[in-house]
Amino acid sequence: MSEDMEWRSDEDFSALINKFEKLAKNDDEQFFDVEEFEAIIDYYLDKHESLMARSALNIAYEQHPYNNSFKWREARILALETRFEDALILLDELESLEPGNEDLFISRGEILSLMDYHAEAISVFKKVLEMNTDRSIEIFSNIAYEYESLNNYSKASIYLEKALELQPYSEEMVQEVSFFFEMNHKEDEAIEFFTKFLDKFPYAKHAWFQLGIFYSTEELYERAIQAYEFVIAIDEKFAAAYFNMANAYSSLKQYRKAIKLYRDTFKFEKPEAITYYYIGESYENIDDLDNALINYNNSLSVDDKLGDAWGGVARIFVKQGSLVKAVKYYEKAIQVTPFQDDLKYELAVLLLQINRADEAIPLFTEVIKNNPNFIEAWMNYSLIFALDNDFQKAIDILTDAIENNPDEATLWYRKAGYLYRDGKIEEAFYNIEKAFKLDTSKYVELLDYIPELSENHRFIEIQDLYKETNNE
Repeated sequence: MSEDMEWRSDEDFSALINKFEKLAKNDDEQFFDVEEFEAIIDYYLDKHESLMARSALNIAYEQHPYNNSFKWREARILALETRFEDALILLDELESLEPGNEDLFISRGEILSLMDYHAEAISVFKKVLEMNTDRSIEIFSNIAYEYESLNNYSKASIYLEKALELQPYSEEMVQEVSFFFEMNHKEDEAIEFFTKFLDKFPYAKHAWFQLGIFYSTEELYERAIQAYEFVIAIDEKFAAAYFNMANAYSSLKQYRKAIKLYRDTFKFEKPEAITYYYIGESYENIDDLDNALINYNNSLSVDDKLGDAWGGVARIFVKQGSLVKAVKYYEKAIQVTPFQDDLKYELAVLLLQINRADEAIPLFTEVIKNNPNFIEAWMNYSLIFALDNDFQKAIDILTDAIENNPDEATLWYRKAGYLYRDGKIEEAFYNIEKAFKLDTSKYVELLDYIPELSENHRFIEIQDLYKETNNE
């Protein structure tokens, strides 16, 4: 949007846009000065609404036919219309009239970028830097993006660092840099980048915060905690740092420390449902079911659409033996968050436990459809039919499971068990050998299901064979 319009209030600007749209709709005769037209056109360009931008441009030319600032904006409109060559030709004409206009160079660079001419765009943006521009941060970011598009991440990070060093304490700039690393799955490089950056700017709290996030992503929780401690040392009211530090402690199974830090966030911001939920989960993990239930209910009092909290209450009721009541809470959890497959799985297992297998079947079916690598879901789904002595159906289910997870020994062992129970002994032993080849340690799962195999000579021979093979 035009910088000349920054003095206008949001209310004034909204009135300006409404005034223009009324003109465009009714073909009214309204006069706008040059700055107003620039702001109107920029507004629609920023929203990528080429038709409205073009409409504003045409009226602007009618009212101010000799203004070159409209031509520069026309080039941007042409680019938005994917008429890139026409846009570049127009910029050539304007540059001959205004050879030192950095806006024209920036527009050229942006158009070349859209055309996937990233090296050429970099060259143009670097020329802007030679103009002693006051838009260096924007240009450094643009150059970084072009290098990123060329898969030259080391050069991209150099220019991101240049941009960040001009605004080292800017949350927005730090987030932009973090987004670059996150989108390109460069977590290790992000840690190296922010560590180096913080050597120069040790009081940049947002950089410490993002460093903590990247450490947590890499499961380096102790280091993440140290980073968040630096954030709090700089700004003790930084609530998100307490929250993230609590998450890190929770990942380390230090739940009491996590609970304290979650509660610390309430000193600096209004309690959120998700925070109460995590407090409840922490209490649940240390078997303090009463406090877990209190906090899950606190979560629901803040936001009754948080499915995880309904599920948390359901889990507490399961642990307390109130199974029928737990079903109702799981059903509510799924109602408010219908795409939570973990909750559907937990409900399906519970329904199987209380002999309501018919209700569990569609839940298991949906879960494995969405998560074909969910081994326990396959196992419990097949168990429904095995318990009903429908071994062929159970076998068919595990055959599908193995197609999706051919290297999962647990599935082969269980399928062997079903085949054995169904009297298909040769097929059972084929699956047993296949399972032993994948993982010799999991055979105890098969013995739990068919204990008599422990005295079967053929099974003992296979077991001894693979033990010897592993020892070699």
